[in-house]
Amino acid sequence: MNKNILYNKYNSPSAKISVALVGNPNCGKTTLFNALTGSNQKVGNWPGVTVERKTGICQHAPQLQIIDTPGCYSLSPFTPEEQIAAAFLKREKPDVILNVVDSTNLERNLLLTTQLSELNIPVVVALNMQDEARVKGIEINSRKLAQHFGCAFVPISAAKGEGIEDLIAACTAAATSRRSDKIYSAKSTEERYEFIERAIQRSVKIKKPNDTLLYTDKIDKILLNKWLALPIFILTITAIFFVSVDGLGGMLTSLIDNRLTPLLQLTVKKLLKQTPQWFVLLVSDGIIGGVMSVVGFVPQVMILFGCIAMLEACGYMSRIAFITDKLLYALGLSGRSFVCMILGCGCSVPAIMSTRTIKNTSERETTITLAPFVPCSAKLAVIAFFTSYVFDGNALFAVSFYFASIAAIIVGGLVLKLPHKKEQNSDDIFLMELPPYRLPKLQNVLRQMWERGKAFLIKAGTVIFAASVVLWILTNFDFRFAQTSAQNSMLSRFGRLIAPIFTPLGFNDRGCGWQFAVATVSGIVAKETVVTTLQILLPQGVGSAISPLGAYSFVLFNLFTMPCVAACSASFSEQGWKKGIKSALFQITLAYILSLTVYQAGRLFVT
Repeated sequence: MNKNILYNKYNSPSAKISVALVGNPNCGKTTLFNALTGSNQKVGNWPGVTVERKTGICQHAPQLQIIDTPGCYSLSPFTPEEQIAAAFLKREKPDVILNVVDSTNLERNLLLTTQLSELNIPVVVALNMQDEARVKGIEINSRKLAQHFGCAFVPISAAKGEGIEDLIAACTAAATSRRSDKIYSAKSTEERYEFIERAIQRSVKIKKPNDTLLYTDKIDKILLNKWLALPIFILTITAIFFVSVDGLGGMLTSLIDNRLTPLLQLTVKKLLKQTPQWFVLLVSDGIIGGVMSVVGFVPQVMILFGCIAMLEACGYMSRIAFITDKLLYALGLSGRSFVCMILGCGCSVPAIMSTRTIKNTSERETTITLAPFVPCSAKLAVIAFFTSYVFDGNALFAVSFYFASIAAIIVGGLVLKLPHKKEQNSDDIFLMELPPYRLPKLQNVLRQMWERGKAFLIKAGTVIFAASVVLWILTNFDFRFAQTSAQNSMLSRFGRLIAPIFTPLGFNDRGCGWQFAVATVSGIVAKETVVTTLQILLPQGVGSAISPLGAYSFVLFNLFTMPCVAACSASFSEQGWKKGIKSALFQITLAYILSLTVYQAGRLFVT
């Protein structure tokens, strides 16, 4: 009777079965989430914290609501992500737990399964990566595992879409029966592993010998070679920037800047020819010119993040963390800090927030200060702008800024390490599993590209739009709000007041110092507004307003100075306002010293 009522409830169109996706990191959980939900996703934050929370409706079974939890190895939480996952399962009690396990590494993955089975919540285990298990000669008898653990085991390959329908059916069926019996009463980890070992002996056969050298090992012999690892990493990053900035991305950006933007401006001028001239100029030059100056670089940003998504999906990004761990250790950091900094490629805010996983206080504070040195998508727009219009589209300049960021992190890390020597203890050891190499799934890569492009366009339609209007007004009116030239405007007065500060950095080497000074200050709101400001203030073009050496110094300063308001707020939130101010002052000081050194040394070299 109760089961029938429950079944009818869950299969009604308005009811939802909450399915929590739980699993170890690198088990393919995100790939499965995307396969189940498609585009029916919503991204937010977990209550009270800024760790990303994804929910979605299953595209093939609308009654299933999928909740993606942070990756965890155990329900005995160690990191903030594990705390969130454990708290959600124990307090919110989802209808079904969908435990995703790596079929090629059952012993480690099934430890979490034994803990999940004791929560009095129906569990369905997805034996993911069956395609990789077959390559390794691993045969898994899912029925025997189900008998041993007392819950459904479904073989799948999320990357190839195998077994998804069976998995959906298993989750729907599991929701009709809540099991309260535990597998066993043992609480020590050793006895749990003995239980898992017996299950594997009964259920798993390996055709190939364990010492067979698989393709992952063969590739790692090259990519992780002590002599080749770093050069390959450098070549990989260089190739990515060539494709995104100088190749296809550059072509699309040129098309937008040289064809689409002028066409839009001409169309607007024709449509608004009966309106006051100042309004026509505000719309065509201020709004369209300012907004499209940022929109033009969306293709480059999307292609760059598509390449980064492929590196993550194929497993190479984990190898980069491994390669850099030894270098970062010399700075008082670890590969864990590198993982946080990689997030900074998208935005500095999640990079700063992710430092919560770092237990050592000095390492966490140093990472918060250095993470904004990694060029985010907004700073990429600045790099691409100057690469296109000052450095003749040569992608080598874009690559040089990326490696200048690495140099700044090294210098900054060494300086920040001086006040306190890092105390190494067992809690600081960085452990990371290197996943096997996989072919990236095109659908997931395209989705990440679109999400990054969409975020860029949303900012262009809100923050950049508002900034363009304000900047145009300040550039074309004086303090009496009478229309005037840019040289006599409110903005020029402010710019000339602060311009001498940046003169030693080369901002004024062709007489346009106040424009570049104002652009630098506007970048505090959002780094994309640096490009917008220069487009509005320099209608003749940036190429004739500053020398290549001065432009290089300008970009360096804007890369390394204090980040945007949102990132600064995150920094203050994570380490307190006093330390947050210290971080900002350190970033400004280091940016000034590095830019000053590059410009003055460059002048001496030229002389």
